[in-house]
Amino acid sequence: MADAAVSFAVETLGNLLIEKVGFLGDVEEQVKWVKRELRRMQGFLNDANEKQAKNKSVRTWISEIRELAQDAEDVVETFVLEIDNPRRRRGLLGRCACFPSHLYHLNKLGNEINWIKARLEETMKSCDTYKIEHIQSSFRRSYTAERRMLSPWERNKHLVGLDEGVKLLLERAILEEREGLSIATIAGMGGIGKSTLARAVYNHAEVAHRFDRRAWVGVSGQFNLTEIIKELMVQLLEPNENKKYVLQIMKNCPEQHLKSMLHDRLKGRRYFIVVDDVWRQQDWESLATSFPDEQDLSSRLLVTSRTQNIPRGARYVHEMKTLDPDKSWELLLKVAFNDSTCPRELEDTGREILTKCNGLPLAITVVGGLLLEQRQSRSGWEKVLQGIDSHFGRSGSSSIEAILELSYHDLPRHLKSCFLCLGFFREDATIYASKLVYIWIAEGLISQEGKMTLEDIARGYLDELINRNMVRVKDLKSNDLVKSCQIHDLLRDLAIRKAKEEINFEIVKDRGNNTPQSLGFHKPRHCAIYCSTESYNNFSTRSVNKHIRSLFFHGGGGDDVDCCPSYKWKSFRLLRVLDMEGLGLRKLPNTIVELVGLRYLGLRDNKLKELPRSLSRLKNLQVLDIYGNHGIKVPNVIWEMDSLRHLYAYDFNCEVPPEMSTLKNIQTLKYVRGSKWMLRHLTRMSSLYNLGIRLEGDSDVNELYTTLAMLENLVYLSLAGSSPHLIQSLDRLVSLHHLTQLRVIGVLTKLPCASNFPPNLSSLTLKRSNLEQDPMPILEKLPKLLYLKLAGAYKGEEIAISHEGFPSLKVLSLRMLLNLRNIKLEKGGMSELKQLEIYDCTNLDRLPEELKFMSSLHELKIGTTTKKASTFQDTNSHIISNIPSVTVDLIG
Repeated sequence: MADAAVSFAVETLGNLLIEKVGFLGDVEEQVKWVKRELRRMQGFLNDANEKQAKNKSVRTWISEIRELAQDAEDVVETFVLEIDNPRRRRGLLGRCACFPSHLYHLNKLGNEINWIKARLEETMKSCDTYKIEHIQSSFRRSYTAERRMLSPWERNKHLVGLDEGVKLLLERAILEEREGLSIATIAGMGGIGKSTLARAVYNHAEVAHRFDRRAWVGVSGQFNLTEIIKELMVQLLEPNENKKYVLQIMKNCPEQHLKSMLHDRLKGRRYFIVVDDVWRQQDWESLATSFPDEQDLSSRLLVTSRTQNIPRGARYVHEMKTLDPDKSWELLLKVAFNDSTCPRELEDTGREILTKCNGLPLAITVVGGLLLEQRQSRSGWEKVLQGIDSHFGRSGSSSIEAILELSYHDLPRHLKSCFLCLGFFREDATIYASKLVYIWIAEGLISQEGKMTLEDIARGYLDELINRNMVRVKDLKSNDLVKSCQIHDLLRDLAIRKAKEEINFEIVKDRGNNTPQSLGFHKPRHCAIYCSTESYNNFSTRSVNKHIRSLFFHGGGGDDVDCCPSYKWKSFRLLRVLDMEGLGLRKLPNTIVELVGLRYLGLRDNKLKELPRSLSRLKNLQVLDIYGNHGIKVPNVIWEMDSLRHLYAYDFNCEVPPEMSTLKNIQTLKYVRGSKWMLRHLTRMSSLYNLGIRLEGDSDVNELYTTLAMLENLVYLSLAGSSPHLIQSLDRLVSLHHLTQLRVIGVLTKLPCASNFPPNLSSLTLKRSNLEQDPMPILEKLPKLLYLKLAGAYKGEEIAISHEGFPSLKVLSLRMLLNLRNIKLEKGGMSELKQLEIYDCTNLDRLPEELKFMSSLHELKIGTTTKKASTFQDTNSHIISNIPSVTVDLIG
């Protein structure tokens, strides 16, 4: 299917016609013609895609269309970058100074477009030969808002048929009275729900109560022992340990030393660890020696694997069974009807579809997402059934592969392209929604629609993929937007396979000798490189690819990593996305300016000390993420990058510029120091909606509040004070009418009265505020507050919530309130509360009795010490038993 490649090209051509119309002259009509023909070609592709499995000539035709579309995209982007090149725009006459050069490139564009046009006309003639017909695409626009109301995202909404499995695992393996280390395995095919069952066991209240330490680590086919041990060590940290310090100690340790560190960390403790998705016995054996087996302590390992005899010698093997017809139907109703009943006229078709799913939960949830799209139409459901039969009939397809293939085939064009990008990420990766959205925008996949921002449109696309069960939510933000997501490994495999076919995606890996494999002769347009620190430079210096659009590095993390030599950057000048997160970079060369088409530059969690001044010549750069490079020096010319939309940093230094250009497109600026010159220039950033400010000793708080009042589009605000009483009062934030989320880190003298908070505030976080007086009598009067987090914010022993308090609150999080002994809750208070979190409130022994009468409360999360966990659960058992989901995390 060439749909994605053609969509990419059509979008690029459309942007050219909008942005460079004054430069195209006679070539404009030729470009319009190519765009029209490519868009028309998509109708023929709908038919060709159905015929390609049986006809080699049709597959060749599709390949030709894809190549033509990508050539057109290359030609157009090269022209745009040439005429936008800063070096060609010098002089008093601006662009006119290089008019002959412009004519040269315009003439070159005309010739190349004519060449593509001739090839396109020739290819179109073959439609009759291959009997390919034009079929109008059923392009469906987003119904995201409506679907989100119909199908609220709850982490456990699709759990069916797990109760018996949880009970068996607990009784026969995890909680059995047996000393020493014991191993249990959950085995079964992909998509059957092994990880879901393991997670249900992991979060079980009795498991939290029994063991001193718990941890969860994913293994997968990309086995990396060093990273697995580091992940376990981080999860097993003591409350007073510094994560960065421990990671620094482990940074250069050999594997055997790391294994010894993990062994020592677990020694003398009862532990429960889940090792998820083990592929090979040798992988397991290299990890298993890290776990101590002490005969006087009962510790447990729970392993999930597609292979029944991994690991060998497991005391108990739980073989996952597919869902029976009744459970399958129950799950389908949850997904396709949100637990309501199925219309009688759809039931026969629905049950016939279920027979194709073979009781596999992943298949049922994905096909349920397909049926949801048909909006209870009988013809639509029959179309899904026919589609499964069609894909199942292709050589080598299993039933689940046929369903996943159909789920991709059924996506609208705009979602197909977005789905393919999910293959760029690591297996089992936590994908942050903001990063995914920015990459989609940088790739040119998001089209402007009305007054909505590109970011809002892209988030709508993510919502659609989630509602189709192609992507699953991992965490939500306080405003119910997706914070992070994941993709099942079978769906990731599908994304990778389709991306290889349609947009020339390639994965490059080490060959074991620190020399990455060749990129091949076809020159991929999108590439993910899995390499060690040692092989990174080898790859960089050897690779030349003038077609490449996105480049993701996975690996590294060591010392002294340099970017590739200057003469190689020129071959990547069409590159739009460069992600080098966590690679261990110490220096970024000046020659990075050769990447003139770059839109997304991900440098998070490296070791950079400064950015090159030449960075300002990346005029197309939209996202710069340098968060985690502490103390990095940022050149003042960064403020001249007028395409910049999102800047993520923390603790960076920037000299006072003689003059700052207006950054009208900047939307996210986190975090900047609240110096006087910065505050003055913030008012020029008219699009700013997400701002993080670090206040220091020389910050003028009065000027800060004056500045914030002038930011009419500000929605998210984070204030961090580095010294006591720097933030002082929040009274003057009342004028921020658009502000919905506020995060304050630092000592507060007092809270303003409720009427002096921003009037539309829905989310509030107070951290290390050290308030003397109970904040609840004030905060409970905020009418629109949905989320409240207090972390080290109050020094008193009691908080009190009245019968009318917090009328809209959905989530309350209390953390590190070390003196808190009592929560006083009157009947009727927090009537809409769905989730309550209480972490590290060491003196709180009792929950308020009123909680057991709150029908809206669905989830309780407790974080407490091993010593107090049992007592706390016993004391509050009569309340806890009435709450559907209770999670106990041990923190010390």
